[in-house]
Amino acid sequence: MKPVRWGMIGCGAVTEVKSGPALYKADGSTLVAVTAADLAQAHDWARRHGVATVHDKAADLIADPEVDIVYIATPPASHMQYALDCAQAGKPAYIEKPMAQTHADCMTIIDAFSQARVPAFVAYYRRGMERFQAIKRLLDEGAIGTVRSVSVTQLKRPEAEDFHRDALPWRLRPEIAGGGKFLDMGIHTIDFLDYACGPIAEVHGIASNQAGLYEVEDIVTATWRFANGVHGTGTWCYACAEERDEVSFIGERGRLSFAFFAQTPLRLETETDVREITYADPAHVQQPFVQSIVDELLGRGRCPGDLHSAARASAITDEILRAYRRERGFDTQYGWK
Repeated sequence: MKPVRWGMIGCGAVTEVKSGPALYKADGSTLVAVTAADLAQAHDWARRHGVATVHDKAADLIADPEVDIVYIATPPASHMQYALDCAQAGKPAYIEKPMAQTHADCMTIIDAFSQARVPAFVAYYRRGMERFQAIKRLLDEGAIGTVRSVSVTQLKRPEAEDFHRDALPWRLRPEIAGGGKFLDMGIHTIDFLDYACGPIAEVHGIASNQAGLYEVEDIVTATWRFANGVHGTGTWCYACAEERDEVSFIGERGRLSFAFFAQTPLRLETETDVREITYADPAHVQQPFVQSIVDELLGRGRCPGDLHSAARASAITDEILRAYRRERGFDTQYGWK
């Protein structure tokens, strides 16, 4: 069976360790071409990773008959257009998260791939990691009984680059990212909760900017209800003195807690026992998810994520950020629906 041949658009930081090597290390998978807005960066990346072809333009890479699937590893502002180009070419795509800047754009992507009758995937890769699959398995097996609620806390100090208002990273520029660190990082947690508990049916949230370092939100609080009746609360703050990262599932017979971003043991507490369970994250954290995509394309498995689940995450973040975007004028300034 021929390997799945990848082409990659974008050669930024995420591709160095997290994702790029996974494309050529997964079983039945190879990376044959790359491109980037900075062609010097693309040539350097290809040389260091042993990729034979560097295309001058994304359009050339998408059209390349040697490329079976395209990894869109660019900032969110360009996700939709590249995804639509892939759909028009009849090629599957693997899109970095979030799928697009808004849920409306996500639905445009879904419609395009539905009409093209080719699959596409979004890089909510924790669905493929052993640590997060273990969490889902423990919940499904009733390790803490019926789940009653879930709480999420992510607190972070400002980073040095946050103070350079005239040279902010793209993750803090609304016209590129669609939001701030909540949309860049917090959406991963929203997607995993969908995987672990099912879709969120109702959400209420408040977003603000308290520190004034940039225009996008720096604090978000939210409450929600899953379709199965489980309740949830979350606080994300990126401008405080404390560093904290915790997700807790509270059940009728216990609690399951873990750090979402840090590789620390899961803590399972019941009336009769307290256990810590350790899982080692893979060297390339996207590789298990990439492997599941390759397996699906080769007809030997299924990917645990799809465009519809990815769009649900964007629908939730859209709702949480809606009032803040309107208050700042982002919706009219950038034509967001």
